[in-house]
Amino acid sequence: MKPGSHRLHLLLKNYLKDDILQIPSVLVGGSNGKGTTCAFIESILRSHDIKTGLYTSPHLIHPNERIRINGVPLSEDTFEKNLLIIITEAQNTLPDASLFEILTAAALYTFKEEKIDFLICEVGLGGLLDSTNCIAPLVSILTSVSLEHTDILGDTEEQIAIDKAFISRRNKPIILGDLNQSAISGALKTIQLTGAVPKFFDTMLYEKFSQVFSQIKLNNNSEFSFANLNISNLNTALLAIQEIEVEMQNQFNTKLNLNIEKTLTGIKKTQWPGRFDIRQIENRTIIFDASHNPDGFEFFLREYKSSNFSNKRCTLVFASLSDKDWRKTLRKIPEIAHTIYITEMDSPRAELSKNILEYFNKLKIENQSQHFDIFCYDKYEIALEAAMNQNINDPIVITGSIAFIGLVMERLGLSFLSGN
Repeated sequence: MKPGSHRLHLLLKNYLKDDILQIPSVLVGGSNGKGTTCAFIESILRSHDIKTGLYTSPHLIHPNERIRINGVPLSEDTFEKNLLIIITEAQNTLPDASLFEILTAAALYTFKEEKIDFLICEVGLGGLLDSTNCIAPLVSILTSVSLEHTDILGDTEEQIAIDKAFISRRNKPIILGDLNQSAISGALKTIQLTGAVPKFFDTMLYEKFSQVFSQIKLNNNSEFSFANLNISNLNTALLAIQEIEVEMQNQFNTKLNLNIEKTLTGIKKTQWPGRFDIRQIENRTIIFDASHNPDGFEFFLREYKSSNFSNKRCTLVFASLSDKDWRKTLRKIPEIAHTIYITEMDSPRAELSKNILEYFNKLKIENQSQHFDIFCYDKYEIALEAAMNQNINDPIVITGSIAFIGLVMERLGLSFLSGN
């Protein structure tokens, strides 16, 4: 990792005259909910015939997923061509460029070439020193703050929020999502320095967006199931959309003419692969959710308990990276699972399945109120096959590391986007 957004200015210095960093954009940071919030914003804008560029990380199956034009991942040929252009550029301008810097620069180069109207950009890690902080967002968003990457960002939510809020810009709005008081306190300290304008989670929505939010919240139609499961992220996205509309008019004299029906259409079409992602495979219902930290899994639990699966305990397959707080996550799993398969990935960062099993067995002794069975396989392919042979009427949940979710999806021959 090479910290510092200024490094992207060096890497792209030959493209600065093309305003490659000045594309109208929203910059979305936070611990959880970044991707889903980005997905809502992108889909809503696209439903209004706005040509969108979406940059997110990490990928599930193939790196080209990180760069999308109008919701579609870049073709592998174009992805490779643009990567080679940036790699050649890096040899002259930033020889020690990291992989993330190369990918971020390739995304910005792609968006310039594709002449997009609006960029939706997800922050990689933190905010202050992240490569994505090189752009000039009209609106910034801080979706949530929890303890993560504490060796880099700080060991309290306030310190982490201080770092993440540096994606804000002078006289531009920053949407503060569903944050606790400690995180708000940290964010406001940074906002005093950047001169941004804070917009809080309970900020009033303009009339048309308020109508949209009310319709979604009251509508149990399956077309809006993803929105209802992610209602707080939708609220944050709609707050951002209304600020984007104002800033586009102020800075570019561009009227977006956002309306209720097209906004509802965009919300209906929103999907975010790997996050409460329901697929049907071999007559089995499989839910993929990259709950790679405790707060993420807590959010997944709420989704599961409010979904159509609420009356069913599941078969769950879990693998984690060693730098994640998997112990805290494990404590919640028995609430929804009757059978748990512990496994691991072939990665130097992977937590050994035997370590997870040892902890889980201790947990089982402590937790006598809920019965659950545990099995451990160091090969994830075997764990997956065993789970598929469990009771066909129960859903299977694949969770843990994002990399693990991608491995399983690839193993099962799934495409990135459901329905494809």
